[in-house]
Amino acid sequence: MRARIVALVALVALISGASGQEFQQFASTTGWYKTTDIDAGKDKLKLTLDSVELKGDTTFLVSFVDATDEVAKKPAGPRLDKVRDGNKGTNGKVIEDKEIEVGPEKYPGRDILIESPGGYIRNRAVIAGNRLYQVMVQGTKDVVTSPSADKFINSFEITK
Repeated sequence: MRARIVALVALVALISGASGQEFQQFASTTGWYKTTDIDAGKDKLKLTLDSVELKGDTTFLVSFVDATDEVAKKPAGPRLDKVRDGNKGTNGKVIEDKEIEVGPEKYPGRDILIESPGGYIRNRAVIAGNRLYQVMVQGTKDVVTSPSADKFINSFEITK
């Protein structure tokens, strides 16, 4: 499975106020992303991500990580709770947490809005098999709830 998102470069033009710019679809390949190892209890997982940082502490990010088979057998709800709580951290506050289904396969997911000391985080987290995808916008409340942020979040789809 692969994820398809809008081109982050086109997004930069939209957010910065350039007119006449349209989103362009971008089908990911691992060559476009940065990878890093993360500790997940007794396991080391490879987190794959790409992001664009704009002035005003605004970030647009797409990531995925493959869970172990043991974790993937667990129900999606508690796994998505952990994702939400991890993004919230100890000082954040969950403003919105809505269960969603993504695509014709109806992959389980969440649309989450978090207020944190550094600003706001808007996250669409989706589980497809062993893989957890996250599409995120971080910044001011105006940025993360803007039509451009809506378009970015809603452009995410899982392709085969």
